[in-house]
Amino acid sequence: MKKSVLLGTFLALAAAVFLLTLLGGSISRAAAAPQGTTIVVDSGLDLDTSKSTTCLSATPCTLRRAIVQARLAAAGDRPITITFNIPADPAEGYNAALNLWELHILTTTDPSVFRTLEGGQITIDGGTQPGGRTDGPKIILIGPSTGNKDGLIVGTNSAGGHDGNVLRGLGFQNFKNHVIVNSNDNLFEDNWFGLASDGLDVYLRNDDPQDGSGSSGLALSDGVMNNLMQNNVFLGFDGVAAAIRGEANIFTHNYVGTIADGSVPNKQTDPSLICTPVDWLGGGGLSLDGPDHLVEANVIAGLRQEIFVGSTQPDAIWVQSTCDACIIENNQIGIDALDNEVGVCGIGIDITNGEQIQVTDNVFADTFNSALFLNGALYDANTLRGNVVRRSTPWLHPTGSAKADNAILMYTGLPDPLEFFQPAQVTAVNGTAVSGTAGPGSPCPNCIIELFLDDTDAITEALQSLVVVTAAADGTWSATLPAPLTASQGIRTTSTTAQYNTIPNISAGTTVGLSPLYPLAPPEEEYWIYLPSISR
Repeated sequence: MKKSVLLGTFLALAAAVFLLTLLGGSISRAAAAPQGTTIVVDSGLDLDTSKSTTCLSATPCTLRRAIVQARLAAAGDRPITITFNIPADPAEGYNAALNLWELHILTTTDPSVFRTLEGGQITIDGGTQPGGRTDGPKIILIGPSTGNKDGLIVGTNSAGGHDGNVLRGLGFQNFKNHVIVNSNDNLFEDNWFGLASDGLDVYLRNDDPQDGSGSSGLALSDGVMNNLMQNNVFLGFDGVAAAIRGEANIFTHNYVGTIADGSVPNKQTDPSLICTPVDWLGGGGLSLDGPDHLVEANVIAGLRQEIFVGSTQPDAIWVQSTCDACIIENNQIGIDALDNEVGVCGIGIDITNGEQIQVTDNVFADTFNSALFLNGALYDANTLRGNVVRRSTPWLHPTGSAKADNAILMYTGLPDPLEFFQPAQVTAVNGTAVSGTAGPGSPCPNCIIELFLDDTDAITEALQSLVVVTAAADGTWSATLPAPLTASQGIRTTSTTAQYNTIPNISAGTTVGLSPLYPLAPPEEEYWIYLPSISR
């Protein structure tokens, strides 16, 4: 009885293996399972630009063929995971010195070098490559020629049929737009965009600083939602590191403008050389277009582009007029991951015409222009809270600008009542007890008052958020400092409205710029010398 059962089991297994062989299946290269399908890239070469050859129809399995196969997969075969098992052979792109694989991608007649990832639920995971380094992507994709082709395209539209893809552990070099995102709910993590393979410098397209490392690292299209971009590094872009369009996308814990470890090497310290063509080429920052995005806990430092003298250097974060209800918090701008204050060669955060934006707990250091630039006739209900601004040299007055730069610059395009609204004033400081009123000519009932520490040099800064209090209906307020002020310290304030029309036609939740430094320096004493009268 037992022998017959064992024999039956053996015959069933043999039949299954025979059937798999007849069907041409390959467990190592494309195995269907209850958890989906795995396609294993086993060659670092790019042998042709066929749009139809797959890893089932030809060997070896290249990344191009794996992508063609993945995009054609039926819904029942998804999710698709593209993994790597490339030999450690220089002929296969293996770089023994760096312990990684460099895949040189062929050019095509299309704008992009690869077929679009279609159908959704496709993962390309460079970290699956056995062996290799552990401190950066093992798989580096290098675009052809002068870097004017786009890299990977994720999804064809945001209608819902191409969502849920993952790009992880990949390096991108010598592309125009390294990754274009046309769908929703995708994850991009642990990737390098625009870095040399060793992670220590920028990889320039056409070896030309004006071309940078590309036009963008991640370019999200209009209408896409819920994409998560985390733990990536972006360097050297002549456009923006990430163009964040659509709605409710998240950009968190990324390095922008730095090398792989988040630092900025070779940064000029001579004031005459800062932000000149001999300074660090960190590239562009972020642009935000569309509502409800979250930009959180990123390091943005060393930004500079190779542009014509007199042109405007990039903002670290450009908040466009459509970015209503966006949240920008806990970022460090001008400070690298090693806490070196290296600055950025433009504005820190530029908000023009947005509404209901929360800018909280960010730290700025040596932004070449204003740390926070606020402008636009439709600017409304944007709250600033807990932002620290440090600067080592006086603020500049750019040529042609109506105003000099400042820690918080209320620019001339704002409605006049908002531009000229005065924050709270301090009327008394007694040890740790501070009290005050609304700003001169600017009644502010029930406003939120934030007190910042500053020193007594001639530079407007907000070195530390000391306390946040709520004013009474008559605008008076009191606060307790964490410690008494020293002789070289003072207080600056901001005020945030609590109701509509505190500032005429402006909504509640609108924060105005920094106050003068309190206590105000006393006027210089006048000394009179009385001479004796002399009779003649």
